[in-house]
Amino acid sequence: MTITKSKVYIKTDAQNRIIRCEGGYTTPADLSGWIYIDEGTGDRYNLCQSHYFDGGTFTADGIPRYKLADSKPVLRSEEEIAADRSALPAPPPSRVEVLEAEVTRLRAQNELQAQHQTFLEDCLLEMGNIVYA
Repeated sequence: MTITKSKVYIKTDAQNRIIRCEGGYTTPADLSGWIYIDEGTGDRYNLCQSHYFDGGTFTADGIPRYKLADSKPVLRSEEEIAADRSALPAPPPSRVEVLEAEVTRLRAQNELQAQHQTFLEDCLLEMGNIVYA
């Protein structure tokens, strides 16, 4: 019985961060743009998404943990990951934050309307005092 070796391929982005890993059972039919990095037998190579890169390919917040350096995958430094994290766009405001801002805006409008109403009442009183004096 011949044991077939599985090949491991990766894809990188423009900054050489590893963004995909396939091999064995999941080897892409079209290898255009894929980079061969290793081969062997067993789950490490057949299921490289979960076994090849310790800790996973991405952090919990979706930042690539590995990069390709000198044709080999290496763990990125904490500084590199932190730089990617700081470049992420700010998350949109939560529903609670949106509603709190709306309440603040409506309170300010209410206060202005109350001041305007008081001004109009004062004007009418003054006009009445002049007309009926």
